[in-house]
Amino acid sequence: MSTPTPSVRLEAEIIRKRLTTRRLGRSLHLFEELASTNATAFTLAGSGATHGTAVLAEAQTAGKGRLGRHWISPPHLNIYGSLILNHPNISRHVSWIPLVTGLALAEATQRSCGIELSLKWPNDLLYVDKKIGGILCESSSHGSRIWTCVVGFGINVNCRETDFPEEIRSLAISCYQITRQDHNRNSLIADMFNQLESWYDCVEAEQFEHVRKSYTASCATLGREVEISCVGGETIRGTAIDIGNDGTLLVSAVQKGKAHTLEIRAGDVQHLR
Repeated sequence: MSTPTPSVRLEAEIIRKRLTTRRLGRSLHLFEELASTNATAFTLAGSGATHGTAVLAEAQTAGKGRLGRHWISPPHLNIYGSLILNHPNISRHVSWIPLVTGLALAEATQRSCGIELSLKWPNDLLYVDKKIGGILCESSSHGSRIWTCVVGFGINVNCRETDFPEEIRSLAISCYQITRQDHNRNSLIADMFNQLESWYDCVEAEQFEHVRKSYTASCATLGREVEISCVGGETIRGTAIDIGNDGTLLVSAVQKGKAHTLEIRAGDVQHLR
């Protein structure tokens, strides 16, 4: 892999100049390499980092996705970032955060790269049926109150097929692979932060019906037969039919010979057909 020229490296000042946000990304920490942007974001939050603080890295050595899966993080090619959300009216609606984050990232990618993406409930961004990005939300609490939510996100931007391990090449894709051109990551990150603040404002204002309708329109999971591995070990198979008023996935399933509509709040979802 060749060393990138300075023009394609991430530059904090370039990103800041493109921001239209009030809070998101205004405090921006950029690192050449981290174990995990989420872990660093939690450390910063514990030291008093404010709402909207962003962490970006050119590479991660221990990046992770949902269920502890390793997130492939080659240097200087993609976007690896985390945001600290500790505004009380956002963090208490944590079930909506991965959904609106997906909406924002998809909109920014469409605007910056000309690529239309769909969303797989609750954490993935897809191009057709291949994964181009993922979201990992982790939170800390004080008693029953969510104290801080850290939103991690990764987008495959300029990596080539050979940058992926062979075993996932049929499952993953990048913006470069779709368009056959490299994309400006600084511009894309700024667009992401701008879109993210707009959607987080909707959550803060509790405009959940607007969020639900927008997410439903972009969700590739709806109408699909799905298999869901739940946290407790149960496996549910059925048809995804809607998004609930709190961001849950509504699944029509037959259990003990009777049809039920189940509310899925968390789980690993596989699209079957």
